[in-house]
Amino acid sequence: MSSIKQGLKVLMGVLLLLGVLGGLWWMFYVQKSAKKTAKGIWQNNADMSINLEKVYGMDNVVPFLVLGSGPASLAAALYGARTRIRTVVLKGNQPGGQLTGTSYIENWPGIRKIRGTEVVKDCEDQAARFGALMVSDSASSVDLTRWPYVVTTEEGKTLRALALFVGTGATPKKLGVPGESDFWGHGVTTCAICDAPYHKGGSVVVIGGGDSAVEEALELSSYAREIRILVRGDSMRASPSMAERLNQCSNVKVIYNRAVTKIYGTDGHVSSVDVINTSTKEIEHWAGVGGVFLAIGHRPNTAIFKNNLETDDMGYILLQGRSQLTSKPGVFAAGDVSDPTYKQAGVAAGDGIKGGLDAMWWLSELGYNGPTEEKMEPYFFDPRGDNKVEVEQINSVNDFEDVLKKSKGKLIVVDFYASTCPSCMHMMPVVQWAATKLADQVVFLKVDAAIAFDLVKKFRAPAVPYFVVLKEGKPVGETKEVMDRSELYEFVKQYLK
Repeated sequence: MSSIKQGLKVLMGVLLLLGVLGGLWWMFYVQKSAKKTAKGIWQNNADMSINLEKVYGMDNVVPFLVLGSGPASLAAALYGARTRIRTVVLKGNQPGGQLTGTSYIENWPGIRKIRGTEVVKDCEDQAARFGALMVSDSASSVDLTRWPYVVTTEEGKTLRALALFVGTGATPKKLGVPGESDFWGHGVTTCAICDAPYHKGGSVVVIGGGDSAVEEALELSSYAREIRILVRGDSMRASPSMAERLNQCSNVKVIYNRAVTKIYGTDGHVSSVDVINTSTKEIEHWAGVGGVFLAIGHRPNTAIFKNNLETDDMGYILLQGRSQLTSKPGVFAAGDVSDPTYKQAGVAAGDGIKGGLDAMWWLSELGYNGPTEEKMEPYFFDPRGDNKVEVEQINSVNDFEDVLKKSKGKLIVVDFYASTCPSCMHMMPVVQWAATKLADQVVFLKVDAAIAFDLVKKFRAPAVPYFVVLKEGKPVGETKEVMDRSELYEFVKQYLK
């Protein structure tokens, strides 16, 4: 009997020991599974020659480089900066991403209703407050075949990133029909919040069948007399809550099995469209249509990562397991550039946080710490040393006359904008770049069209963004186009000849 008791005691001891060991193993596993090491899922370091020692002496080093400035990128930048790791954000050609193109957001956790532009500004300010450096520039090429990873910007800077976060988002798709490019910005657009006021009392069509199409129609409903949503199929994909809001608008009508095949214009602006019945193949001509608003999906902005990162058939960056790690060690992604499913600002921000944490853990595994940073700091890229020219804001005709007197014969370019216009916000860093580039020859000014009514009247600004070029105080050119750096540069240069 005593031998049985003794055996049970031994068995219980063994089980207890196994339980303790199992618990310790599980705790270790859980902790480390969230922090994949450079030898695990982030392997191939040997092939990439990833070693901090090789970085010493290199110029323009960025410990954590973030591409893009939407909710995913800004969340990642926040976590990088809070860890006291030098974090640089290349804001891209569309600062704030697609969130700046939405009207009000009602599903941002903790806030009942807020404009998309406000969310972006708050996120950027928060990241900057912790030390993230915001740069009005974009990546033009990326080389992920060597480490540190080499990123070349549109302004010609060469940056060397130890860890890289990709949050370059996605771009709205276009129809590809005759007349679309001819009247882009002149009635054809993807932004109701920008252009709805210019269709007051008019008739417009919205192309698409999802939440984006409904949101465009809702924004337009306060201005346009008639809004027709054209759905190619026989049903909408919009969520029930969005569809319910749509039902409350008496001037919005959903028409199924229809698609625009051609866009016409009069006096440089959309005036009518051809519409095909996708069931009967009959073509209908709709006269009196002054606006075409596109809400037909997006393409991920991954062109510069071709042959660098693994993507799916649609171009979305593929991620490893439940992390934000891409196919390259030390390169992380989040937001619409890697998410073909959810496409929500809250999801993007959450995944951006994960990407920021993943990057911090990865750098830690490499041995990046305080002493390491001290050695590298003399070689860090620091955009704060750039000699940028700030674009002067004018609010009245008197302000303009004062500038004209001081311009000493220089060419003057006036940028009319609105703080709620995503295209205008997109142009702000482009205008600042051009102002710096052409400082010796051109004076750039900015005018808030919602405030400076006398200037709007003086220059007959028809919409925003709107640029007017003046030589010796007299208008010599104008455009409503949304331009990149090279396009704005060439546009202005032609008046310097």
